[in-house]
Amino acid sequence: MKNQAGIQGGFILRYEFQRKSLFIVMLFCAAAGILILPASADVTHWELSPACPCVGDEITISGEASNNEIIEVTILHEEMVPVSGKGYKYQINKLFIPKTISGGESSFKVNATGEDGVKVRDINVRVKKFRWFTRHSNALEGEASLSQSNIPPWMSYFVKIDGDIVSKKEESNKNMCKSNSNTGQAKNGQVKLTFETCYEAAQADEKGNFKFNYDTDSLPAGDYIITVGSMEQELTLNPEKKKGPEEKESKTKRK
Repeated sequence: MKNQAGIQGGFILRYEFQRKSLFIVMLFCAAAGILILPASADVTHWELSPACPCVGDEITISGEASNNEIIEVTILHEEMVPVSGKGYKYQINKLFIPKTISGGESSFKVNATGEDGVKVRDINVRVKKFRWFTRHSNALEGEASLSQSNIPPWMSYFVKIDGDIVSKKEESNKNMCKSNSNTGQAKNGQVKLTFETCYEAAQADEKGNFKFNYDTDSLPAGDYIITVGSMEQELTLNPEKKKGPEEKESKTKRK
């Protein structure tokens, strides 16, 4: 009897242990399942109006996303700047940072890389609000960049961007095997400036619909890549149309 009771007791203990082990395994699998589930849907569709805007137009972006989703927007634009002497210079007379939703975040980034045999040494970004503010960054492997987050959107900024390039003599000393024709390209080369503006533009409603406006008055004409959520589209911003006195007056009143 004692032996039989011992066997039964051992069986019960093993059963309890197996049941607890099974419970732990099921719990782990459930947790793992939660972790590997795909993220909730982001932006599923968006469109821009007008389809072919000009500088100065106010464009409207609307679309669909998850309910109450924060809509993040990235605007990417490139400018080719010719090298002059030992460096490069670019100027933005009126930079506007788009307004975010209440408590939203924003950032502005500029990146400089050499083209046509040019190698960038550094970059300076000089911003004038009430006085001049200057930031500097050395290039890493020929690429220099600076960024600033949460810039106040209620005013325009006068911006100067400049930097030095690695001189033809320095580059030839580092690369003795390069031909004279290759090193000589730096004289007439270019620097590519890439501007990236990111901001939280809107919040979708309970049905997932969203809509917001963007004023292109401070943007240069050219090609842009606009990313809303994770969906990107290319946009060509045409040169500003010539406006009559009545159109200029109405735009001034609207501002």
